[in-house]
Amino acid sequence: MVMERISMNLVIDVLKLHYQDQCSNRGVAKRLGISRPTVQKYLDLTKEAGIDQWPVPEEEDGGVGRLRKILFPEPTVSSSGAPLPEWSEVEKELNARKKSGVTRHLLWQEYRMTHPDGLGYSQFCAHFAEYRKKRDLRMHVPHAPGEELYVDYSGPKVWIYPVGKDPFQASIFVAVMGLSAYTFIYATPDMKTRSWIRAHRETFEYLGGVPQAVIPDCTKTAVLVVHRYDPTLNRTYREMSAHYTFEIAPARPLSPRDKVSVESGVLSAQRALLAPIREVKFVSLPDLNRTLRERCDAFNQTPFQKRPDSRTVVFEAEDRPALGALPSEPFETEEWIVCRVHPDYHISVDRFLYSVPCRLVREQVDVRLTATTLEIFYREERVASHLRTTDPRKRFSTFKDHMPPNHRHHLDQSQEGYLERAGKSGPDVVRFIEALFRRKQYPAYAYRTCQGILSLLKEYPADRVNAACALGLQMGTGSYKALQGILKHEMDRKALTPETKPSVPDHENVRGPAYYGGKTESTPLSQV
Repeated sequence: MVMERISMNLVIDVLKLHYQDQCSNRGVAKRLGISRPTVQKYLDLTKEAGIDQWPVPEEEDGGVGRLRKILFPEPTVSSSGAPLPEWSEVEKELNARKKSGVTRHLLWQEYRMTHPDGLGYSQFCAHFAEYRKKRDLRMHVPHAPGEELYVDYSGPKVWIYPVGKDPFQASIFVAVMGLSAYTFIYATPDMKTRSWIRAHRETFEYLGGVPQAVIPDCTKTAVLVVHRYDPTLNRTYREMSAHYTFEIAPARPLSPRDKVSVESGVLSAQRALLAPIREVKFVSLPDLNRTLRERCDAFNQTPFQKRPDSRTVVFEAEDRPALGALPSEPFETEEWIVCRVHPDYHISVDRFLYSVPCRLVREQVDVRLTATTLEIFYREERVASHLRTTDPRKRFSTFKDHMPPNHRHHLDQSQEGYLERAGKSGPDVVRFIEALFRRKQYPAYAYRTCQGILSLLKEYPADRVNAACALGLQMGTGSYKALQGILKHEMDRKALTPETKPSVPDHENVRGPAYYGGKTESTPLSQV
């Protein structure tokens, strides 16, 4: 086998001088500064390969390429004569996600079972590494000014020690501009959607503008369903991008080079910004963020090690002029979540329960959360809206319209339900039913009478029922039959007023107060 230490250019020069210029071996050796045996050796090798002229005949692979393959073929056997592995298959096995646990050592063991005299493990790894080097081609993609912002969370967290409270760990958000590597870091209490959105807002304020595209990692706060070609984005994040007019371009799964800028920025932030403050005890997030802001400014102004200027200089000169303008109003922090409607036609949000139309039981709904409101959507249509509650004594927020008919009927079978229905008929109906409940030892015993009173509204106008209740209160009656009699005999039409007194006949059998020795003014019974 011919080793590739032979210079390909030297072989080509020998062929040109010998076949094209008709030089002798001595002349070729003299002109190229090599020995005559070497010239003859090269000519013999090319003749064995079937090449005895110049230029080499052009074929599918090209003449020179064909010559190289002939002179320096890829090895297919080991030094012991055993066949080499098919390296493309080895790479395929290692990259197959479903075959977890497959290692180079395992593949080498399987290879040696078939070829006991084949490569040792170290040579197996060396040959495979060489194969991957030839295939692992990299392309430098230049960044346009103001085009891309890479965002991610740093791995290490920072402890916060609030006074009088339990300590907690703050997450560190990192943003890096693609062209200038201008870096911003911000501490958040967690990695939830609200914190993710807040960190973006702070980043855009720090940059003084909005890039054309933001490239996040496939975190759940950015990407709900990971897909190489069509990922499903977090709805709140998508709405924020529309508000600030930037595109979301998530890094492809299992493609670390898509986010090399932010990975490098995260590593730089850990070393230059976080490591020096690892022993500092912070008492609050604002305290930590003030320190991070100061260190971030200094970091961006530090000159590059391998190129001129600094991150700040490049950013101000190239990135900042190309950034989009900030909107007049910042994005209102909101959150979208997906809930399943429970059998009791409520959804659970932060341990509080909110009603949904009963027809949507067991359906999946989208819920939009703000600081004060909660909106429920089904197939892009809003079906319910509630004020958010934080009172642990009022865990349920329920609208009667969301109930099935039998549940509404049951709800009406209560003191509050009857009074609510009575209020639609008139104030005297309410007073009559309130008096009815006061007379009963147990309110439930008054329910049937209440049903009867309210059923009178189906036969008589509400104003007559209200007047009948007023008359019934004056008469001191509280029964359904009394009200029915008042309405039947139209007594409500001539209901007594407080000034009305019954007429007294004037004849000789009527005695005056002087006859009884009483006073001219009667004494109320309650004062006797």
